[in-house]
Parts: sequence; C-alpha cells; structure tokens
Amino acid sequence: MTADKERGMVSERTRNEVWREILDAARLARYYEALADRHRRNHTLTRLFLLATAASGIAALLDVLPDPVRLVAGGLIAFVVAWDFVADYAKKAAVLHAISLECSALEEEWRVLWFDANDDGADDSDVLRRNRELSRKITAIAGWAGHVDVREYRKLNEECEEAAYGITAERHAA
Repeated sequence: MTADKERGMVSERTRNEVWREILDAARLARYYEALADRHRRNHTLTRLFLLATAASGIAALLDVLPDPVRLVAGGLIAFVVAWDFVADYAKKAAVLHAISLECSALEEEWRVLWFDANDDGADDSDVLRRNRELSRKITAIAGWAGHVDVREYRKLNEECEEAAYGITAERHAA
C-alpha cells in the first residue's frame, strides 16, 4: 500500500476528476443561463413582431391598406402565431434557467468536494463516490434541455467554457 493510501489521502487522479467536474459544472451553469437569455430574447422579439403584424392586420381590416398588403398581413399574422406556438421560447427559457440554477448549486457542491479532496484526512474512495453522485445528478439535469427540444449552440458553449475555466481557475487558485 502506498503512503497516500495508508494515510487516507486523495490521489492526484481523483483530484483531477473532481477538478474537471467543477469546470464542467461552471461551464454548464453559464451555458444554460446564456441559452435561457437567448430564448427570452427570441420570445420577446417574436411577441413584438406578432404585435406589429397584428397592428397591420387591424389596419387591413379597416380597409386602410390595399388588397395585396392585406393578404400578406393576414398570412404573416398566421405564420407568426404558429411560430410562437411551435417555438415556445418562454417554456424553453424557463427550463434552461432552472437547469442553470441546478448546475450552479452542483458547482457549489463540487467546490465543497474539491476542498474536502484537498484535506489531509480525506478518503479517496469517498471523494470518488461523491464525485460520481454529483456527475449523475448533473447529467440528469442537463437532460432536461432535451425534453423541451433545445438544440446546442456550439459557439456559445465554447465561449461559456472559456469564461468558466478562467473564473474557476482563478477562484480555486491556491
């Protein structure tokens, strides 16, 4: 048995696993909040466009506009109403925000685990077990996005990854 195992210390491999998970939780929290912001913005824009097309539809009903414009306005209103219904940006934004909050909470749990892993009395198997539990939780939480049909935005994900890694590394620098 190695000296580390005899003293109950956490291996460097285990600390690295916990560190990678902290970084991933930080990335996911930022990514899902950024996606929620994007969907809230899309919801607002869709609703504003719907308002504008509805106003033109009202004008068309009042015979203020020529026939071709009235036809286009009616079709546009129908399209935007259908788009708003199908896109369901408000629901997606709410789910993404909830995911972000859960990821932030798990990031905090990983932070505690990180400090525990660096404690002299920490046990490698206990830290690994807790790390796996947190990993299962975050995987399940991130899966919520699939239930509301949210697609991945790779560039946004990469931007959030950079920001999260920089902030997390600075926060945990010893």
